[in-house]
Amino acid sequence: MSVTAADLLAYVNPDQYAGGSGDPADKFVESCVARATALVTKYIGEHDVPEPIVDGAVLEVGSELYNRRKAPNGVAQFGSGDGAPTVFTARDPLIRAYPILDQFVPTGVA
Repeated sequence: MSVTAADLLAYVNPDQYAGGSGDPADKFVESCVARATALVTKYIGEHDVPEPIVDGAVLEVGSELYNRRKAPNGVAQFGSGDGAPTVFTARDPLIRAYPILDQFVPTGVA
């Protein structure tokens, strides 16, 4: 299985996803999937990682890339009204994928 734009949309926004609409936002999601796939593939290199693990890592990285758009300067605020939490996005989009992939990709520490 390879991760698709529909997979990423369903992952980041499951309540609102109803399928591709053909609008420009779909191109952005496709771009996030392509960039996430490239980043994960480069990190894995020649190591043997099961496909479901790779797909999960691509979803995590794609989610980071997707959510950056709504977080200028790395800060996102969710909810409305007083007391809404401030959320900081990761500067490294692979941050949530490292723990998943590092079980299969040696880090060089013996």
